[in-house]
Amino acid sequence: MIAPLFRTREGREFPAFLYSLAIDMFAVVQHWEPPAVPGSERGRLFESVLYRYCNSRKLTLTETAGSRTLRRVAAASGFRHESDGAIATPALTVHLELKHLSEELDKNELLVFNQKGLDFLASDDASFRSKPLYRVIVSGSPLKPEARRFAVQWGILAIEPDRLPLLSLHWLAGRHVPHLYNVDDQTQGAIWREIPHFVVPLQERLSRLSGALSGGVEVVSNHRIERAMEHQRVAGDYYWMALEEEDPNWLADRYDALHRELDLDNAADRGTDHCNRQPMRTERVRHASV
Repeated sequence: MIAPLFRTREGREFPAFLYSLAIDMFAVVQHWEPPAVPGSERGRLFESVLYRYCNSRKLTLTETAGSRTLRRVAAASGFRHESDGAIATPALTVHLELKHLSEELDKNELLVFNQKGLDFLASDDASFRSKPLYRVIVSGSPLKPEARRFAVQWGILAIEPDRLPLLSLHWLAGRHVPHLYNVDDQTQGAIWREIPHFVVPLQERLSRLSGALSGGVEVVSNHRIERAMEHQRVAGDYYWMALEEEDPNWLADRYDALHRELDLDNAADRGTDHCNRQPMRTERVRHASV
Protein backbone atom coordinates (compact mmCIF):
# COMPACT_ATOMS: atom_id res chain seq x y z
CA MET A 1 0.00 0.00 0.00
CA ILE A 2 2.74 2.47 1.00
CA ALA A 3 5.80 0.22 0.79
CA PRO A 4 6.46 -3.56 0.79
CA LEU A 5 6.51 -3.83 4.59
CA PHE A 6 6.24 -7.04 6.59
CA ARG A 7 3.01 -7.37 8.59
CA THR A 8 3.65 -8.01 12.28
CA ARG A 9 0.20 -7.85 13.89
CA GLU A 10 -2.88 -10.02 13.74
CA GLY A 11 -6.37 -8.63 13.61
CA ARG A 12 -8.98 -7.16 11.33
CA GLU A 13 -7.82 -4.85 8.60
CA PHE A 14 -9.88 -2.45 6.53
CA PRO A 15 -10.64 -3.33 2.88
CA ALA A 16 -7.50 -2.91 0.79
CA PHE A 17 -9.05 -0.33 -1.53
CA LEU A 18 -9.78 1.94 1.46
CA TYR A 19 -6.11 1.90 2.50
CA SER A 20 -5.12 2.75 -1.07
CA LEU A 21 -7.77 5.45 -1.38
CA ALA A 22 -6.57 7.08 1.85
CA ILE A 23 -2.88 7.28 0.97
CA ASP A 24 -3.49 8.20 -2.67
CA MET A 25 -5.87 11.03 -1.81
CA PHE A 26 -3.36 12.15 0.82
CA ALA A 27 -0.71 12.37 -1.90
CA VAL A 28 -3.14 14.45 -3.95
CA VAL A 29 -4.02 16.94 -1.19
CA GLN A 30 -0.34 17.24 -0.29
CA HIS A 31 0.96 17.86 -3.80
CA TRP A 32 -1.81 18.76 -6.27
CA GLU A 33 -1.77 22.42 -7.28
CA PRO A 34 -4.73 23.57 -9.38
CA PRO A 35 -4.45 26.35 -11.91
CA ALA A 36 -5.45 29.86 -10.91
CA VAL A 37 -9.22 29.60 -11.37
CA PRO A 38 -12.24 30.66 -9.30
CA GLY A 39 -13.10 28.55 -6.27
CA SER A 40 -16.05 26.75 -7.86
CA GLU A 41 -13.94 25.73 -10.86
CA ARG A 42 -11.14 24.60 -8.55
CA GLY A 43 -13.63 22.42 -6.70
CA ARG A 44 -14.82 20.80 -9.93
CA LEU A 45 -11.24 20.08 -10.97
CA PHE A 46 -10.57 18.56 -7.56
CA GLU A 47 -13.61 16.31 -7.94
CA SER A 48 -12.44 15.25 -11.39
CA VAL A 49 -9.22 13.89 -9.86
CA LEU A 50 -11.27 11.54 -7.68
CA TYR A 51 -13.47 10.46 -10.59
CA ARG A 52 -10.45 9.69 -12.76
CA TYR A 53 -8.94 7.77 -9.86
CA CYS A 54 -12.05 5.63 -9.38
CA ASN A 55 -12.29 4.96 -13.11
CA SER A 56 -8.63 3.93 -13.26
CA ARG A 57 -8.96 1.65 -10.20
CA LYS A 58 -12.24 0.12 -11.38
CA LEU A 59 -14.15 1.45 -8.38
CA THR A 60 -17.88 1.80 -9.03
CA LEU A 61 -19.09 5.38 -8.60
CA THR A 62 -22.86 5.42 -8.20
CA GLU A 63 -22.87 9.18 -7.62
CA THR A 64 -20.81 12.14 -8.79
CA ALA A 65 -21.15 15.89 -8.28
CA GLY A 66 -24.74 17.02 -8.74
CA SER A 67 -26.24 13.69 -7.71
CA ARG A 68 -29.10 13.90 -5.22
CA THR A 69 -28.98 10.32 -4.01
CA LEU A 70 -26.60 7.95 -2.23
CA ARG A 71 -26.20 4.55 -3.83
CA ARG A 72 -29.23 5.71 -5.83
CA VAL A 73 -31.32 5.94 -2.65
CA ALA A 74 -33.12 9.20 -1.83
CA ALA A 75 -32.90 10.82 1.60
CA ALA A 76 -35.70 10.06 4.07
CA SER A 77 -36.54 13.74 4.61
CA GLY A 78 -37.10 14.41 0.94
CA PHE A 79 -34.25 16.93 0.92
CA ARG A 80 -32.24 16.61 -2.27
CA HIS A 81 -28.80 16.45 -0.66
CA GLU A 82 -25.94 16.68 -3.13
CA SER A 83 -23.29 13.96 -3.08
CA ASP A 84 -19.81 14.66 -4.41
CA GLY A 85 -19.15 10.97 -4.82
CA ALA A 86 -20.16 7.50 -3.65
CA ILE A 87 -18.23 4.29 -4.14
CA ALA A 88 -20.35 1.14 -4.06
CA THR A 89 -19.11 -2.41 -3.60
CA PRO A 90 -21.24 -5.50 -2.98
CA ALA A 91 -20.33 -5.27 0.72
CA LEU A 92 -20.22 -1.55 1.60
CA THR A 93 -20.72 2.08 0.58
CA VAL A 94 -18.23 4.95 0.80
CA HIS A 95 -19.79 8.43 0.85
CA LEU A 96 -17.27 11.09 -0.23
CA GLU A 97 -17.17 14.83 0.34
CA LEU A 98 -14.50 16.89 -1.43
CA LYS A 99 -13.48 20.42 -0.50
CA HIS A 100 -10.66 22.54 -1.89
CA LEU A 101 -10.97 25.85 -0.06
CA SER A 102 -8.53 28.71 0.40
CA GLU A 103 -9.10 28.57 4.16
CA GLU A 104 -9.28 25.94 6.88
CA LEU A 105 -12.26 23.60 6.75
CA ASP A 106 -14.59 24.37 9.65
CA LYS A 107 -17.02 22.27 11.63
CA ASN A 108 -20.10 23.36 9.68
CA GLU A 109 -18.92 21.44 6.62
CA LEU A 110 -18.57 18.31 8.76
CA LEU A 111 -21.94 18.86 10.43
CA VAL A 112 -23.72 19.08 7.07
CA PHE A 113 -21.89 16.04 5.69
CA ASN A 114 -22.73 13.99 8.78
CA GLN A 115 -26.38 14.98 8.62
CA LYS A 116 -26.58 13.91 5.00
CA GLY A 117 -25.46 10.42 6.01
CA LEU A 118 -28.05 10.25 8.78
CA ASP A 119 -30.81 11.35 6.39
CA PHE A 120 -29.87 8.80 3.74
CA LEU A 121 -29.55 6.04 6.35
CA ALA A 122 -33.06 6.80 7.61
CA SER A 123 -34.50 5.91 4.19
CA ASP A 124 -36.82 2.94 3.85
CA ASP A 125 -34.33 0.95 1.74
CA ALA A 126 -33.35 -2.04 3.89
CA SER A 127 -30.68 -3.21 1.45
CA PHE A 128 -28.94 0.17 1.61
CA ARG A 129 -29.07 0.26 5.42
CA SER A 130 -27.63 -3.24 5.68
CA LYS A 131 -24.37 -2.26 3.96
CA PRO A 132 -21.75 -0.49 6.12
CA LEU A 133 -21.68 3.22 5.26
CA TYR A 134 -18.18 4.70 5.54
CA ARG A 135 -17.73 8.46 5.18
CA VAL A 136 -14.60 10.14 3.82
CA ILE A 137 -13.94 13.87 3.57
CA VAL A 138 -11.03 14.93 1.37
CA SER A 139 -9.88 18.50 1.97
CA GLY A 140 -7.27 20.47 0.09
CA SER A 141 -6.84 22.69 3.16
CA PRO A 142 -6.28 21.69 6.80
CA LEU A 143 -9.24 21.09 9.07
CA LYS A 144 -9.88 23.33 12.04
CA PRO A 145 -9.26 21.45 15.33
CA GLU A 146 -12.96 21.24 16.18
CA ALA A 147 -13.75 19.86 12.72
CA ARG A 148 -11.01 17.26 13.07
CA ARG A 149 -12.36 16.23 16.46
CA PHE A 150 -15.91 15.98 15.10
CA ALA A 151 -14.71 13.68 12.32
CA VAL A 152 -13.07 11.33 14.83
CA GLN A 153 -16.14 11.45 17.07
CA TRP A 154 -18.46 10.37 14.26
CA GLY A 155 -16.14 7.87 12.57
CA ILE A 156 -15.47 9.99 9.48
CA LEU A 157 -12.10 9.53 7.78
CA ALA A 158 -10.61 12.99 7.21
CA ILE A 159 -7.87 13.35 4.61
CA GLU A 160 -6.05 16.71 4.80
CA PRO A 161 -2.57 18.10 4.13
CA ASP A 162 0.30 17.53 6.56
CA ARG A 163 -1.29 14.72 8.62
CA LEU A 164 -1.10 11.06 7.73
CA PRO A 165 -4.69 9.79 7.45
CA LEU A 166 -5.77 7.56 10.33
CA LEU A 167 -6.18 4.64 7.93
CA SER A 168 -2.59 5.00 6.72
CA LEU A 169 -1.37 5.20 10.31
CA HIS A 170 -3.29 2.01 11.10
CA TRP A 171 -1.74 0.19 8.14
CA LEU A 172 1.75 1.24 9.21
CA ALA A 173 1.18 0.30 12.86
CA GLY A 174 0.52 -3.28 11.77
CA ARG A 175 3.88 -3.59 10.06
CA HIS A 176 7.59 -3.40 10.72
CA VAL A 177 8.73 0.07 9.61
CA PRO A 178 12.51 0.59 9.35
CA HIS A 179 13.98 3.76 10.86
CA LEU A 180 10.97 4.28 13.16
CA TYR A 181 12.04 6.04 16.36
CA ASN A 182 10.19 7.32 19.43
CA VAL A 183 7.09 5.19 18.82
CA ASP A 184 7.39 2.18 21.10
CA ASP A 185 5.69 -1.17 20.61
CA GLN A 186 3.01 -0.35 23.16
CA THR A 187 2.04 2.80 21.25
CA GLN A 188 2.06 0.92 17.96
CA GLY A 189 -0.24 -1.70 19.46
CA ALA A 190 -2.59 0.97 20.79
CA ILE A 191 -2.79 2.59 17.35
CA TRP A 192 -3.51 -0.78 15.75
CA ARG A 193 -6.32 -1.54 18.23
CA GLU A 194 -7.88 1.90 18.52
CA ILE A 195 -8.13 3.28 14.99
CA PRO A 196 -10.79 0.73 13.94
CA HIS A 197 -12.98 2.42 16.57
CA PHE A 198 -12.49 5.85 14.98
CA VAL A 199 -13.01 5.09 11.30
CA VAL A 200 -16.30 3.22 11.36
CA PRO A 201 -19.51 2.83 9.39
CA LEU A 202 -22.23 5.26 10.43
CA GLN A 203 -24.41 2.34 11.52
CA GLU A 204 -21.81 1.32 14.10
CA ARG A 205 -21.60 4.81 15.55
CA LEU A 206 -25.40 5.02 15.77
CA SER A 207 -25.54 1.63 17.47
CA ARG A 208 -23.13 2.81 20.15
CA LEU A 209 -25.07 6.04 20.54
CA SER A 210 -28.24 4.02 21.09
CA GLY A 211 -26.44 1.94 23.72
CA ALA A 212 -25.16 5.06 25.42
CA LEU A 213 -28.66 6.56 25.60
CA SER A 214 -29.93 3.42 27.31
CA GLY A 215 -27.05 3.58 29.79
CA GLY A 216 -25.22 0.48 28.62
CA VAL A 217 -22.09 1.79 26.87
CA GLU A 218 -20.32 5.04 26.10
CA VAL A 219 -20.07 6.29 22.54
CA VAL A 220 -16.38 7.22 22.51
CA SER A 221 -14.73 8.82 25.52
CA ASN A 222 -13.10 12.23 25.26
CA HIS A 223 -9.83 10.70 26.45
CA ARG A 224 -9.79 8.17 23.60
CA ILE A 225 -10.59 10.85 21.02
CA GLU A 226 -7.79 13.08 22.31
CA ARG A 227 -5.38 10.15 22.33
CA ALA A 228 -6.26 9.23 18.74
CA MET A 229 -5.67 12.79 17.59
CA GLU A 230 -2.36 12.87 19.45
CA HIS A 231 -1.27 9.61 17.83
CA GLN A 232 -2.11 11.04 14.41
CA ARG A 233 -0.16 14.23 15.06
CA VAL A 234 2.88 12.90 16.93
CA ALA A 235 3.28 9.23 16.01
CA GLY A 236 2.10 10.07 12.49
CA ASP A 237 5.00 12.50 12.08
CA TYR A 238 7.49 9.90 13.27
CA TYR A 239 6.12 7.33 10.83
CA TRP A 240 6.35 9.94 8.06
CA MET A 241 9.96 10.69 8.94
CA ALA A 242 10.74 6.96 8.96
CA LEU A 243 9.32 6.61 5.46
CA GLU A 244 11.34 9.62 4.30
CA GLU A 245 14.50 8.14 5.87
CA GLU A 246 13.98 5.08 3.67
CA ASP A 247 12.96 7.11 0.60
CA PRO A 248 12.96 10.93 0.81
CA ASN A 249 10.66 11.22 -2.20
CA TRP A 250 8.17 8.46 -1.42
CA LEU A 251 5.10 10.72 -1.31
CA ALA A 252 6.08 13.00 -4.20
CA ASP A 253 6.85 9.90 -6.27
CA ARG A 254 3.48 8.44 -5.39
CA TYR A 255 1.81 11.63 -6.53
CA ASP A 256 3.86 11.72 -9.73
CA ALA A 257 2.76 8.15 -10.50
CA LEU A 258 -0.88 9.12 -9.92
CA HIS A 259 -0.42 12.22 -12.06
CA ARG A 260 0.70 10.04 -14.97
CA GLU A 261 -1.86 7.28 -14.33
CA LEU A 262 -4.77 9.72 -14.20
CA ASP A 263 -3.43 11.95 -16.99
CA LEU A 264 -3.97 15.02 -14.84
CA ASP A 265 -2.37 17.34 -17.38
CA ASN A 266 -5.50 16.77 -19.44
CA ALA A 267 -7.95 16.53 -16.54
CA ALA A 268 -9.63 19.89 -17.08
CA ASP A 269 -12.81 19.11 -18.98
CA ARG A 270 -14.43 22.50 -18.46
CA GLY A 271 -12.16 24.86 -20.32
CA THR A 272 -9.01 24.95 -18.17
CA ASP A 273 -5.82 24.15 -19.99
CA HIS A 274 -4.13 21.96 -17.39
CA CYS A 275 -3.72 20.93 -13.78
CA ASN A 276 -0.30 21.99 -12.58
CA ARG A 277 1.96 19.36 -11.12
CA GLN A 278 4.12 21.03 -8.51
CA PRO A 279 5.18 18.57 -5.81
CA MET A 280 5.85 20.45 -2.60
CA ARG A 281 8.52 19.23 -0.23
CA THR A 282 7.58 19.55 3.42
CA GLU A 283 9.83 19.27 6.43
CA ARG A 284 8.56 17.06 9.22
CA VAL A 285 8.71 18.65 12.66
CA ARG A 286 9.80 16.36 15.45
CA HIS A 287 7.43 16.29 18.39
CA ALA A 288 7.99 14.99 21.89
CA SER A 289 8.33 11.23 22.21
CA VAL A 290 5.14 9.25 22.62
